[in-house]
Amino acid sequence: MKYRLPTALALAMTLGAATPAHTAPTPIVDAAASHGAKLQRLLDREEITQLIVNYGLAFDTQDWALHRSVFTDQIEMDFSASIGDGLVTMQADDWVEAVKPFFAKLRGTQHIAMPLSIRIDGDEAYVRSLLHAQHYLPNDKGVPVQTMVGHYDNWLVRTDDGWKIRKIVQHISWNEGNWYVFEKAAGISD
Repeated sequence: MKYRLPTALALAMTLGAATPAHTAPTPIVDAAASHGAKLQRLLDREEITQLIVNYGLAFDTQDWALHRSVFTDQIEMDFSASIGDGLVTMQADDWVEAVKPFFAKLRGTQHIAMPLSIRIDGDEAYVRSLLHAQHYLPNDKGVPVQTMVGHYDNWLVRTDDGWKIRKIVQHISWNEGNWYVFEKAAGISD
């Protein structure tokens, strides 16, 4: 017997009613823009994409110079979804020094960082990026992996050294695995 979707669900899927208006695709470049403006927009998008990739890659390789290179000198960070007290303003050098011990305690990580949407407005940009972070640490309290899934809201500015992140807000949709792995790396549990 063939399964049939309920009429209301089938109609909503057909009409696209389940898609929020804010996720409507925006053109990558303005069709009416000059060739130079179109090229600049594409170059900006490519640089921003690599910046987001480098954010996650730096954690996995523990390349702290690379990690520092993605930020403006002063940053705003909100990691209250996982650990932290809400939005905090700090120097990027202090952020990098603060995350080093966490990653040093783990045996391995995998961060899949990629833009989900990019909006550029002159010398500022907003990027929603994928958050998929796996933290690996063998232990006697359970499985060795803790995984976070969600997204980041990133605000960027164009600087003399290229695009840089000035603010990040973390949003977690769900966690899987052994939360002890994260707590141990964060120094919350022994």
